[in-house]
Amino acid sequence: MHPPVFRTRLTEMLGVPHPIIVGGMQHHSKARFVAACARAGAMAYMTAKSFDSPDHFREGVAECLDLADGNPFGVNFSISRFRSNEMNDACLDIALAHGVTRFETAGSPPGDLLPRIHDAGGVVLHKSTQVRHALKAAEEGADGLIVVGMEAGGHPGMNPHPGHVLLSHLVRQTDVPVVLGGGIGTGAQILGALAQGAEAALVVSRFLTASEIEVHENYKTRMLEAGMDDTLAVLGSLKDTWRVLRNRTSEWVAAREVELAGQATRADFGEVIMGAHARRHAYGEGDMDEGLMSCSSAVGHADRIESATEIVTRLMAEAQAARDALAHKFL
Repeated sequence: MHPPVFRTRLTEMLGVPHPIIVGGMQHHSKARFVAACARAGAMAYMTAKSFDSPDHFREGVAECLDLADGNPFGVNFSISRFRSNEMNDACLDIALAHGVTRFETAGSPPGDLLPRIHDAGGVVLHKSTQVRHALKAAEEGADGLIVVGMEAGGHPGMNPHPGHVLLSHLVRQTDVPVVLGGGIGTGAQILGALAQGAEAALVVSRFLTASEIEVHENYKTRMLEAGMDDTLAVLGSLKDTWRVLRNRTSEWVAAREVELAGQATRADFGEVIMGAHARRHAYGEGDMDEGLMSCSSAVGHADRIESATEIVTRLMAEAQAARDALAHKFL
């Protein structure tokens, strides 16, 4: 068991020693990686919709339970306005049957997933990109909130504000514990999030070079090379903003959006904006110019390929060092 350094309501609620939330990372969040984060003392989530079928999800949960060595992990349910959500219902039943009690919901409101989880004794962190949406989730019974700013990798919505601005407004309007996300990749940033009123930090892109993530080596090499300016927000014209790695595909999509002058449809971009395109070409074949890959500027803090345990250990050491330096500075 890792000794807690920063104990908060969320670390107590989730039963983890560290205020680090590794949110759902789509197809990266497989059993081996999620279990490694759990063993390191962070709260990580498998992503239900990334499995081909409920049966494959069942196998993944069972494997993660075996590898996690009794440490808690959770399941992410992405609730989309654009795609089917049927997979969520089946996967929730499977997760609960296996004793999983920690969940992350993202996107649209969790709806009837929330009472089903609560009836089984579980807890839900709902991820939002707008303060009003977070407050609505709290009113409906979410146990914790994750708020992500426009700098976040993945889908930060149409929100124009950075995460620390959203947090400053949200914590004044709710007593529900809040997680801050968006571009966080150092321990000092985690300390900063706690200092601003968050009770944990959402850290995702920093883990893209974790050794347990099952992708082509070219992917991890490219992420090691990436700096803070190597991300790009695209698809805002479809009201489906996606912050991704800057590459040939994302630059083409951005140029196409300008060309279409606000009249774009999903069909105008073809298969290159589909997750399957990146999985086949980038994750599988190592062609890092083909496909859209979620990424924030936090990837610029990844300077080596190392295990999830090593990443968490470094983050917490950095957070402690930042706290000590701050205390010394103002003695």
